[in-house]
Formats: sequence, structure tokens, C-alpha cells
Amino acid sequence: MIRVLLALLLILPLPALAKPAEIVTSPGGITAWLVEDHANPMLAMAFAFRAGAATDPADKPGLATFVSGMLDEGAGARDSRAFQDRLDALNVEIAFQAGHDRFDGRFRTLSAHRDEAFALLGDALARPRFDPEPLARMRAVFLSQVRQRQENPSARAADALFAALFPGHPYGRPATGTEAGLKAIGADDLRAFVATRLTRENLIVGVVGDVTPAQLGPLLDRAFGGLARSAQLPTVPDVAPKLSGRVLPVAMPVPQATAVFAQSGPARTDPDWFPFQIMIYALGDGGFSSRLTEEVRVKRGLAYSVGAESAPLAHAPLVMGGVGTQSAKIGDSIAIIRAEWEKMRATGPTDAEIDAAKSYLAGSPALALNASGAIARMLVALQYYRLPPDELDRRAEVLAAIPPEAVRAAAKKWLAPDRLTFAVVGETAKMHLKD
Repeated sequence: MIRVLLALLLILPLPALAKPAEIVTSPGGITAWLVEDHANPMLAMAFAFRAGAATDPADKPGLATFVSGMLDEGAGARDSRAFQDRLDALNVEIAFQAGHDRFDGRFRTLSAHRDEAFALLGDALARPRFDPEPLARMRAVFLSQVRQRQENPSARAADALFAALFPGHPYGRPATGTEAGLKAIGADDLRAFVATRLTRENLIVGVVGDVTPAQLGPLLDRAFGGLARSAQLPTVPDVAPKLSGRVLPVAMPVPQATAVFAQSGPARTDPDWFPFQIMIYALGDGGFSSRLTEEVRVKRGLAYSVGAESAPLAHAPLVMGGVGTQSAKIGDSIAIIRAEWEKMRATGPTDAEIDAAKSYLAGSPALALNASGAIARMLVALQYYRLPPDELDRRAEVLAAIPPEAVRAAAKKWLAPDRLTFAVVGETAKMHLKD
């Protein structure tokens, strides 16, 4: 019953949306952005470290992902079973995930249990055990996931595309790892990752819920105070993706062909970011209102879904998209995508498309931020991109001030149909592909 209550509290619309974030610094010097909300007796926290799978050793891809699955498999004085049992008894959620650029965590607890809940999180982060039994069990889980990924057309296409775009760079390796890499990882590797990557220096925290700034400070120290202060990160260089403009076929015996495509895009802090978002919404990120959906799906019935959106990787910002259709029709779909890319580059979106995109982009944060965890994750995202706390409050004003000419200029500057590179997974003999 108490789990149901906690779930309901997490999905209720929160008045916190209207409150500005307050910057809280703990007695130990740990900083967090807090949105106070005492309407419900719970709190949610998101946090991230500026160190993801791109920092994995070249011979051990999957290390960050392996760590993400092991931190709650026993910590401090508790082995895996005892630690999980205590989380369950207190209805505390702790979870971790590794991406290319970040190592993320999420946490939620009822207010009555927050002191012990934060202490458990502190154990998971600073005192993980990495005992042999859970290590072997989780290795088997991750190896199974790698094999399943090889059977997933979308994942195969994405992996093939990134390998082609980023040869010799960490982005060219899947964040989930490889069989060889996962088999080579031992407990000492996990400990080294925690000691050098999960540090206070590169920590970002967002908190939403039933806690005051004075109460939050000591809790932050309880959760994060045991971490090393300074990070020791390998250099991950900025990289220009090798955009050949080609179509790269990957053979797989599946009835439908799946394509993933990409080209370079603006960074989140680039002045062109919002003009570009307006344009890409009209081109491929606006669902049924986008040109790609209209031309590929509605007019021709070639695919059920097609779209494109920004993927602002830290060292190589991209705009990425995907489409799936019958193998015999994938060539036609790709040709239409290229043609629409060129049309948008040449003339940009219409005034009506710009107005529709601005309206959606101005209101989309409020639609997404309807739960405490989502708000906490947004607080982390703002800090990660080094944006101000009032970024969301100012978004509508910023969008309204962008003239149509700036949106069309962004289309002309950034879109490069001749460099749009595709990876296509399916029955290659049935595809009619042209570079």
C-alpha cells in the first residue's frame, strides 16, 4: 500500500513548478539546487557526475555501465540482499545509469525515512562492496544485454552509425560495452572508476520536495560527503564526426529495415540553439506536424514513424533521426528525407511553422515537468549545461524574440543534406540503396 501511495505522490502535478530553484550549499561544501514543496511528504533527488562511458578505458568498454549496476548490490556493512531488503523496507528508490558524457543517479524517499535513506545512498556511492557473487551475476546480466542489443535493429543501426562517425574515439564504442570489455572488468576496475570519476568536484544535484534548505545541507553531506574531492579523468577530446553522406548497410534477417541518420548540430550553449530547435521541430521533431512525417508517412505511407531531433553530445553535438519501413521501401524513404533536408536548408520553415514550433517549445517544459523526479532531473540538466536557474521561466520570452530570419539562417547554416549519413539494418539484398 505504501508503494502505491509513493507512486501517486510522484505523479501528482506539483505547485513546485511555479517556484524558483534555491541554491543550497551544505556544511561540507556540496551544492544543490532545491525546489521546496511541502504539499506531499516525500522528496526526489537527481544527481549526475560529469564522467560517463566516454571515460572508459579503451580495452574495457562498459565499465561505467557495469558500475551503474553494482552500486546498489551491497554497500557498507550490508551485502546485496541486506542492502536491497533495507531499501524495500523504507520504500527508497536508488538507481544509476551511465551515458556517454554523464553518470546519472535518481533517488526518492518518503520524508519520514529521509535520514536513513540519504545514509544508504552515501553507502552506495562511497562504500560499495563489489562482492564476487553480485559481480558475477551482474556481469551475466550485462553480457546478456549486449547480445540482445545485437538482435535489436535500432540498436545495431545506432552502434554501426556511431562506429562510422567516431572511429578511434570513445563515442565510437557502445556505452553498454562489448563482450570482451565486460569480461575483462574486475572489482578493482569498478573501485577505480568510483574513486576517480564519482567525485564531489564533478557532481551536480537537483532536489524537489518536502525539505528545507537548512535540513537539506546535512543530508547532502550524508549522501555525498564520503566521495573523493577531486576527479582524475582521462581527456575526452572534441571530435568532428566523419560524415561521409553515405548509406551504410548492415545485414540482418529481419522483415523491416531500420535506418538511423545523423549530421552535426549546435551545442546546447550555442547562440543558434533555439533558432535551430524551432527549425528542427518543423522538419522532424514535431510529430504529425513535421515535414518528414507528412512526406514519408502521411502522403506516401512508407513508414509508421520518422523523425529527427538534436543530440547535444558534449564533444560532438549532433542532430539525429530514424525511420523504419519495408526493406524494399527504405531507399525511397531515405531519398525523401534527403530531399526534405535540402528544401528546409534552402528556404527554411514558413512563418506558420515557426509560430507553431515556438508555441510548442514554450509550453513543452510545463507538460514534461509534472512530477517531482522530472523537475529534479531538469534542475540537473540546467546545471549540466551551465544554464541559469530561471532558464525555463525565460524560455517563452526568448523564443518570442527570435525573428523568422534567424530561424531560416540557422537552417541554411547547419543543415547539410550531402553530409547526412545513414546506417541501415535489414535484408540488404532487398534494399534499393543509393549513396
